[in-house]
Amino acid sequence: MPARRTRDPVRPRDRWAWGSAWSVRARMLALIVAVMTAGLTVTGLVSYGLQYRALTERVDAELAQNVSELAQLAQAGPAQDGQPFKDVHDLFLAYLTTAVAGENEAMLAMVDGKVDFFSGGARSFDVAHEDVLAAVRAVPIPAGQARVSSLDSQGTQLRVLVADVQLPGESRTANFVVANDIGAQRVEVRRHALTYALLAVLVLAAVAGLAHLLLGRLLRPLNELRAATAVTSTEDLTRRVAVSGADTDVAELVVRYNAMLDRIESGVQQQRQFLDDAAHELRTPLTILRGNAELLSAEDPDDVEATRTLVLDEVDRMQRLVDDLLMLTRLHRPDFLRPAPTDVTELAVEAMDRVTVLGQRRWRLSASAEGTMPLDRHRVLQAMVQLVANGVKFSEPDSVIEVASAWAYVDSVSARAAVAAGAHAADRYLMLSVRDEGIGIPMDQQERVFERFSRADNVGQAEGSGLGLPIVRLIAQAHGGAVGLSSTEGVGSTFWLALPDLHDRSRSVSD
Repeated sequence: MPARRTRDPVRPRDRWAWGSAWSVRARMLALIVAVMTAGLTVTGLVSYGLQYRALTERVDAELAQNVSELAQLAQAGPAQDGQPFKDVHDLFLAYLTTAVAGENEAMLAMVDGKVDFFSGGARSFDVAHEDVLAAVRAVPIPAGQARVSSLDSQGTQLRVLVADVQLPGESRTANFVVANDIGAQRVEVRRHALTYALLAVLVLAAVAGLAHLLLGRLLRPLNELRAATAVTSTEDLTRRVAVSGADTDVAELVVRYNAMLDRIESGVQQQRQFLDDAAHELRTPLTILRGNAELLSAEDPDDVEATRTLVLDEVDRMQRLVDDLLMLTRLHRPDFLRPAPTDVTELAVEAMDRVTVLGQRRWRLSASAEGTMPLDRHRVLQAMVQLVANGVKFSEPDSVIEVASAWAYVDSVSARAAVAAGAHAADRYLMLSVRDEGIGIPMDQQERVFERFSRADNVGQAEGSGLGLPIVRLIAQAHGGAVGLSSTEGVGSTFWLALPDLHDRSRSVSD
């Protein structure tokens, strides 16, 4: 039994392969041309139909006007005295000698079925042609009535009006015939329609060319975006697409793409920085642990106890280091801060309550700032505790450490310093500061202490991961603020934290 043959199913991608081969530019251009073609076609057809109809109505009106003028002349009479014509021959003669046939018009007077008078316009056609006469004689016209019909004759189409003429005392049968060459006029209409069609084709070609150029300019960012995405990888996230402005949807897409790459690059750099920092800082304690483990003598209880103490100390140091590194990583998360209205006076008092246990110092509090502002109280307290711990670490017992809070308004020295350090512009800033009487920091190293794992040269072998002040800076930046210091070596240092009140731009210095 032969095997049954089955047809391969057509995949959707194959089915639409022809369409997908078209670029966005080609599709948009085709759509524009199709819409314009449809619009111009409908416009042409409607215009042609209206002109065709208007021509027929105008010709019929002209035919009726001739009959009306003949009737008026018949009522006026030969002497124009209101005594009507009584001889149809005289009436036709009087009318045709005064009335001028139009360019496409001819008039014929018939008495007893015979042609009496004939008047033709500039365009010559014989209204007395046998076709016309046969049509006139074929259908009797009711007394005093008129009939309009169409007739194909002499290679054109005529619009023919036949009117029965009745005069008082006249016994003869009289007909007044007016023929209008509507076929020739329709040829003009068709010629105009052809001219419109040719112009429409030229307009379409011009629009297609212009649209091709404009679409190329409009979609250039999209093409550059496609090229950029083709080469973007985790190894190279620096490629950006140039865009002159976000005044179009495509340009806005490119702007958002660049912003997305900025966020991705920042995240990748943070991960790499975390790995580099962890590898750099964990290498030393791991080396110490390995070295002591290799030299450990299991038979010597004192050596075991000493090694155990050292291992625990190094593990604690690594734990603190890992915690600090994780804190630096979390600082860049969008949900790191949870701002809420906070009483700034209570904030300063709470900070003082927390830090007095850090060492034997002469503690001072200067909380002159009053009111509330939205901020993350826990993170700000964390930054203040870190600054105070830093001051305790590098100062002597019984020296002064002062915690202060104050408002700094626009154009004040403190506000200008905050803006210069990178804080967002605001009408006022909450200035939180910690002043100590410690060893101070040399002028050329004051900016360096806010970098990761960096320390001033005069701190010696003080404990710490070198991540405390960088964490303070990132907390300030997360609030839109900045951190700075003023220090004199051998005298002491003042670290300040400037937090802008961005939610109350309406306040003034008079507040």
